[in-house]
Amino acid sequence: MKALAYPGTMNALALLTLVVPATPPEDGSPQPWFTVGPLLSVSRRQEDTAWGVGLESTLNLAMHNNSMQSFKSGAVGVFGQAQWMDGDHARLCGGVQGTFLFLGLEAGVAHETGTTVHQATTSLHLAPFLGLVYGSVGVRFSFPFEDRRDLMGRIPYGREVGLTLTLKKPFSPML
Repeated sequence: MKALAYPGTMNALALLTLVVPATPPEDGSPQPWFTVGPLLSVSRRQEDTAWGVGLESTLNLAMHNNSMQSFKSGAVGVFGQAQWMDGDHARLCGGVQGTFLFLGLEAGVAHETGTTVHQATTSLHLAPFLGLVYGSVGVRFSFPFEDRRDLMGRIPYGREVGLTLTLKKPFSPML
């Protein structure tokens, strides 16, 4: 039998077997789940307040069950957000998230498209949140990677502190 060409393939397959169960367990332990739903936000920047409406989805892959009658104590996964901000530009964001009990943290990268006043801006996104069964309430922080005007004189979006609210429809087991 011929060996695999890429030496890391076996490691990747071994990791995959830890994340994705082959068959659903019969003991009621948590399964990977996917959620999707509306996202509302209000945020404050140096110069103004911004409102946003859009969608957020999450895919939680690695769960921990602390054996208290199927109580899900924590999860790690990925998230994605798309919002229409102030009626004139888009904010796209994605990254990793982790939860423990009802506390969570998102860490990722956000990108806001340009307008006549602001240039397109990419930022570091950090958002602690309280996770509820069908949604979350959180505070998001964005720190732009660039702070100089572009050739057209447009300024980047500044640092942001915002309040977010999501409602999510869970789909489980996903895989």
